[in-house]
Amino acid sequence: MPVSTRHMFDIDLQHGVLPVSQAASSLAAMIRRSAQQQRPVVITQKGKPTAVLLSVELFAVLRALVDDARPPAAAPPEG
Repeated sequence: MPVSTRHMFDIDLQHGVLPVSQAASSLAAMIRRSAQQQRPVVITQKGKPTAVLLSVELFAVLRALVDDARPPAAAPPEG
């Protein structure tokens, strides 16, 4: 994975982990920060990580990685 892409998956543990109550009250700011920093934000409930907020661009990178990792679909049997 290129270094620039790897940075996109790093989580800022000091500012990139928020409880759901704080996330709910500052969603717009979290979306802007995630997009600007190109880093996901972890959302916790009762102290446990439960969700991740990420930019559409980062989501597209993840989807492409998953699609590239899938084996090709088997051809239907002939006959």
